[in-house]
Amino acid sequence: MTRSARTALWAAAASAAAVVTLHPLVVSSGWLVGALGMVCAVVGAGLLVRGLFHRPGLAVAVQAVTVLLVVVLLFSGGTALFGIVPTPGTVDRIVQLATDGVQVIQRYSVPAVDLRGLRLLLVAGAGLVAFAVDLFAVTLRRPALAGIPLLAVMAVPLALAPGGSGAFAFVLAGVPYLVLLAGDRRSPARRARTSSSRSGGRSAAGVTASATAAIALVAAVAVPAAVPGLDERPLTIDTGPGDTIAVINPILNLKASLGARSDATIVTYTTDEPDPAPLRIVTADVFDGETWAPSTGADIPRRQRVQDGLSPAPGLSDAVRNASVVRTTQISVRGLDQTYLPLPYPALRVDITGDWLYETDSLNVVGDGETTRGRSYTVTHLEVQPTEEELRAAPAAPGDIQERYTELPQLPAVVSETARQVTAGARDNYEKAALLQRYFRSSGGFTYSTTAPNDGGTDAVATFLSEKSGFCVQFASAMAVMARSLGIPARVAIGFLPGQETQSGQDGTPDRWRISAQDAHAWPELFFEGVGWVRFEPTPATRTGQSPGYSVPAIAPAPVPSGQSGSAAPVPTASAPSATSSTSTTSATDAATAAAPTGWDRFLALPWGWILGALLLVVALLTPWASTAWLARRRWAGVADAPASAEAAWAELDDRVHDLGVSWLASTTPRQRANSLSEFTGSRSPAADQLTRLRSAVESARFGSGSRPAGGVLVDQRTDRQAGRLVRADVDVVVEAVAAERPRWVRWRSRLFPSAGVRHLLDWWDRD
Repeated sequence: MTRSARTALWAAAASAAAVVTLHPLVVSSGWLVGALGMVCAVVGAGLLVRGLFHRPGLAVAVQAVTVLLVVVLLFSGGTALFGIVPTPGTVDRIVQLATDGVQVIQRYSVPAVDLRGLRLLLVAGAGLVAFAVDLFAVTLRRPALAGIPLLAVMAVPLALAPGGSGAFAFVLAGVPYLVLLAGDRRSPARRARTSSSRSGGRSAAGVTASATAAIALVAAVAVPAAVPGLDERPLTIDTGPGDTIAVINPILNLKASLGARSDATIVTYTTDEPDPAPLRIVTADVFDGETWAPSTGADIPRRQRVQDGLSPAPGLSDAVRNASVVRTTQISVRGLDQTYLPLPYPALRVDITGDWLYETDSLNVVGDGETTRGRSYTVTHLEVQPTEEELRAAPAAPGDIQERYTELPQLPAVVSETARQVTAGARDNYEKAALLQRYFRSSGGFTYSTTAPNDGGTDAVATFLSEKSGFCVQFASAMAVMARSLGIPARVAIGFLPGQETQSGQDGTPDRWRISAQDAHAWPELFFEGVGWVRFEPTPATRTGQSPGYSVPAIAPAPVPSGQSGSAAPVPTASAPSATSSTSTTSATDAATAAAPTGWDRFLALPWGWILGALLLVVALLTPWASTAWLARRRWAGVADAPASAEAAWAELDDRVHDLGVSWLASTTPRQRANSLSEFTGSRSPAADQLTRLRSAVESARFGSGSRPAGGVLVDQRTDRQAGRLVRADVDVVVEAVAAERPRWVRWRSRLFPSAGVRHLLDWWDRD
């Protein structure tokens, strides 16, 4: 292999390893398939062009075009001609997806869900990194400069991911880069090693450079973990919580739990509300079958500062607002690092320092470069207590609300069928919501458990309905999905349960409460025109206590047994979004459509990290045996005459006894090698005779007048040796005699993991 090709492959390994270090930033690993495919495409294009035309400049141009073509191929959404020729529609779509991805980065904490916009940025970024590393290491022959793009990528998870980057990922990315540096012929250590190898030795400079690189890599992994307080976040190994910081991900994956965390206090608050409601952080309204995420809507105008007062809550009528009580809550955040502000709902005004903006449709409050850690603020909010009559009398939701919040992807039919069975006989949406809540809390036989009953996927809700065990995320998601299937606008809220009361207010002083990370919670919110978004609580009382009073009808309707369909006409289910819909960020419906899983999305959503890891393990285990078998087959297939068979037999003997731990210097003659093996075969045995015949045959092939073996003939005259050729059976006799004298574990190692193929592959790799 040429030096240029070898460097290109090591550069590809370094780029791929650097891309893998980004894995902690994203919920799933589906994006890795496209990103690693992009790296392979860029490097492969460079290898092909340089090999055919020997034009480095042309290779650079082709690699740049390859990046664009792969992006078009994966993200054009049918707008490109023949799938790869971009059109103006392709440009608009890719720009829009890139804008969506930037908004996800700006607004969501890690780990984020790999929506199409973010996936575009990850895949395109992987291509640019591979292009830059190949340019520096191969075209410009400056491998040291290749560390700049590699370091830029590896610094991202170190800065953003809780706990930093993993030790394995760090080493995986560091080793290929060190190999690139070692192969740089401008390196003094490399020149010293080269000159010393020509003289048969190894220079002190080369040894020192290699040892220094290895020690530096080990130190970078181990020192941050071994020295307390070196940094708030260890570089590679997460050795403990340290300064307790909680990060509540606003993107809910149905296989990830919000419970069972540290009991350390992260929020304290005082309130004059007698029975505090949960503190809401954010609402998620886009459901793709596996995850709930906030929609990537239009940018928030900077004039929408919470200090100036928030807009009226959507759907809340003047009559209900006037009947609500104005409350005041003072909140102090200790160990919560979040871009969304925890608030009671609906908030009227927030007195807080810094730039905090609110969204008009959800009243989510987002920091403009601000986080919640160490913040203290006062919230003026409403205590809305709707009556059963108001909820029953709620008219149909406005068209935009109805369309946006009933959007669903394709789901198993059992989800909508169960929803209709549970609510059969209900007279209005309020009774349907109450029956759904009661189904999950009591009548359906569900139990609360912090262990996810499934591995996620588009059938996660159906599996939860079947296994009837899960945590708050699954209860909230299942009720919201079933409500949407019945035509009731629904979304999922993420925040905290009220927590623990630490001091009861006296003489009119507010009550004091504390919240820990264990209080992280999710619940569904259903829309009723005139009242707005109403919290329901499907999670069992063992976790949440009593459900809201308004959510339990005074006279509960009798649920229909699960085996009966009821007499009520089924409510039409929401249609599944089209896979080719627009991805405009100005519409939440478009955002939901963009997140709807297609067949390709389901393919990418597979656990590719585990799949690729298992495949790599299988390849690693089979490579020694497969490469050795291929080498032997190739070696014997080229035998055409007696001299060729002698060389093949002697090379086979050399490889196989090497696996048994018997080796010699390259300058050793066949006679010297045969003499060293004679101590295993003895002097009067079939193996000794075969060894003599093998040695004589190879000497005759090389020198033309080798000594003849005992008996005066070069080979037997058996049928399969009519032409005087040696065969593998001749080698087997000698190898078996040597193996009989070796320890048992050595014999098993040579059978299961022969190294001849790998050794020859490494020799080919090092050949200039």
